[in-house]
Amino acid sequence: MKKILLTMVFLLTALLIAGCELSRKPTTDPIGEPPVFYGIMNAQIYAGNFFDPFEGIIAIDPEDGDITTGITVSGLEALGLDNNIATNTGVFDITYTVEDSDGFIVSSSRTITVNETDEMVEQWVAPHLLGCSNYFSGDYVISWCDDFNGSGDNLNANGVNLDYWRFQTGTGTQHGLTNWGNNERQFYREENARVSGNRLIIEAKRENYATMPYTSARLWTRPTFAQRYGRFEASIRLPVGTGLWPAFWMMPETNTYGGWAASGEIDIMEARGREPDRSIGALHFGGSWPDNTHTAQTYFFPAGQHINQFHQYAVEWEEGVIRWYVNGNLFKTSTNWYTLAADFPAPFDEPFYLLLNLAVGGTFDNNQTPPDDLFDNPVLMEIAYVRVYTLMQP
Repeated sequence: MKKILLTMVFLLTALLIAGCELSRKPTTDPIGEPPVFYGIMNAQIYAGNFFDPFEGIIAIDPEDGDITTGITVSGLEALGLDNNIATNTGVFDITYTVEDSDGFIVSSSRTITVNETDEMVEQWVAPHLLGCSNYFSGDYVISWCDDFNGSGDNLNANGVNLDYWRFQTGTGTQHGLTNWGNNERQFYREENARVSGNRLIIEAKRENYATMPYTSARLWTRPTFAQRYGRFEASIRLPVGTGLWPAFWMMPETNTYGGWAASGEIDIMEARGREPDRSIGALHFGGSWPDNTHTAQTYFFPAGQHINQFHQYAVEWEEGVIRWYVNGNLFKTSTNWYTLAADFPAPFDEPFYLLLNLAVGGTFDNNQTPPDDLFDNPVLMEIAYVRVYTLMQP
């Protein structure tokens, strides 16, 4: 009898152990490919600089696509950030982590060196520019910047600093143009631009206003700032969709050599919203319309990247040469242009000002307009910063 009881106890114990093993969730490795970070690079800044740890950082997963919004970052406490202003000096490591839907968890680190203001800064950086988020780019030193951090004494109702930017509104009639000369379908309004979350946001809307079916915004610096030669750059996220035409570009402060395009135009970046894998840099010159001409080059983003992510668009403009970059990648160089009114290097030897705008429709994309459902979600062009540099002179 004792043997029978012991046998029954053994069998019951074995069954319970087996049941526990069967109910336990199996452990398996994630399936698929892990996500990849882009834009994680070491950086040097100065105490008092604005620092956005997410600026230019992208996470792309082969299956899920863009998972940038899922990125977390650790180690920021050591920098002593106060409203994104670095207050502590030293060398700090911060780590970015993201997880995809397959369960892959990927981390990547970068080193941030925060320096005390040194003799080089004191020598080259004007006092009113000490709040800029970056002072130097190669041989260039900062000459103008807007980091859209909400500072300033001359902000409009939506937080745009009017000491830096002004607005071009309407359809171009006040400049002698009809629909801005390009058959654009928007009415530009100041109300369509705002500063929020350390970003300048330009929003295109499907709404009837003054006979036009869309509204948007167009900002320029002609009343406040222009510069001849230098490096001009911005970090921008563009909207995707048929009929959208965002641009970051430059025009001459004065038409010294005649009307468009005899006095020139520099397109640092423009894009067609229906082609999210590319952007374009262009140069317009020659005679006044219709005797004008242009050159252009397309930049194709690496696989997994597109215009709806933050990218840095820049030109370096020196006497007799202009170079175009996306994320530091040189993709166009121009050394050959002309104007009918003067010798080379005219017309690109005069001060130019900056423009940012989001057009709808227009001849740039064969007059296509967006489908109505594109506006079911906000259509936004977001700018993290705009910086202008000048060459440091020996």
